[in-house]
Amino acid sequence: MLMYGTNIEHFRSSQFTDVRRTYEEFAKLWKHLTISNPECLVPPLPPSITSAGLGLEEETKYLHIRMQKWFDLISESPLLIQDKELVYFTEGHFGYSPVIPKNKHGSVLKRKAIKMQAAPPDDTPELCNLRPVIKQFYRQTSESSAKLEKVIKTLRVLSSSEDELGLKFITIADMEQHSGMSNAFRKLGKTVQSISHSRLNQANIKAVIFIDTLSYISSDAFVVEETLMNRQILIKELLSAQTSSRSKISAITRLKSSNSKPEKVDEVLASLEKTRSHEQNLNIKLTRITTNLLQEGRKWIKRTSNDIMLSLKEYTKRQIECERRMLAILESSRPDIRNVDHTGGLSRLGREFSRLKNRNDINSSQTAQGDAWSGIQRQKNHIKEYDSKFLKRIDDVLDARSAFETLGTKVN
Repeated sequence: MLMYGTNIEHFRSSQFTDVRRTYEEFAKLWKHLTISNPECLVPPLPPSITSAGLGLEEETKYLHIRMQKWFDLISESPLLIQDKELVYFTEGHFGYSPVIPKNKHGSVLKRKAIKMQAAPPDDTPELCNLRPVIKQFYRQTSESSAKLEKVIKTLRVLSSSEDELGLKFITIADMEQHSGMSNAFRKLGKTVQSISHSRLNQANIKAVIFIDTLSYISSDAFVVEETLMNRQILIKELLSAQTSSRSKISAITRLKSSNSKPEKVDEVLASLEKTRSHEQNLNIKLTRITTNLLQEGRKWIKRTSNDIMLSLKEYTKRQIECERRMLAILESSRPDIRNVDHTGGLSRLGREFSRLKNRNDINSSQTAQGDAWSGIQRQKNHIKEYDSKFLKRIDDVLDARSAFETLGTKVN
């Protein structure tokens, strides 16, 4: 269910509520926008599921965020927002089924054959050099995503093994006759189980933030690479049309010099006019696509860099939260371990021990304000002000004069 607000003239209203569309209808809209707007880098539609797992609250949250971001990118494009299919997509009451035009750049086999050929001469080096870079970026992100999936799978197996280990500790606690050891084993088992759950949550976070982000960026890079490939195909069509025009001009010259029939000359002239018209249309289309793709390519590089930086930042924050939670879980088991008997759990190591009267006697390193490292005093830097200023002069060249000045010797 969607809610729209718009100020574009094509729409009958500025507000639309309770707009219901399926994921398949979104896919049809994206396919239409991609084929009908060759001068735009249309972002791919986010997948309908995430790595968080079906039915989880995290999955719903990330799906809403990604679909909203996709809509924002479509709305920011001045060309895509003017597509009338967006009006039909919004205002339709009985589903949405656009008339998707046929791909004008050939079948999959034809495109593969064209990709194996050398790139045509291009007078826009920025776009010409951008395609191989994006192609390599697409391969690297795909490989990184596949490797991360193996890491996530290993973490989930480790979490399952830790959960089984915790159950075995609890089973040992039921068989233990010593009350202190029984409580310690039971607490240790629950702690290991809590660690396994936290590790599973950590794996899910890594999957959602890293794998899903890399997979989407990889899909986006593939779309950009295909769009740039379509432009190269258009350049080849333009070169072919120019070659055809030159050959027909030569044919007309030969016919005029050979005193051929006027009907045949008129036929070749009509064919030449048609070829020139087609060449002119291709030239206009190529100019429009090149001009817009230059801007779209720069925006895409900036957007992709920001997405990677934001995902790394988000992952780092969530990783710190998980590690703090795991540390707090481990610290919660210390009272039960140290109160195993009257000598304390660490007495065999020669450690002094005083029985804990209260479980809260042991200070936790994790507080509501974060890490409780306030007991560690910071040491001041003892570098002199003159020395610190000298160390900051990284770009200075150490010649004889500056060396003598550093040593406190004046040069006459």
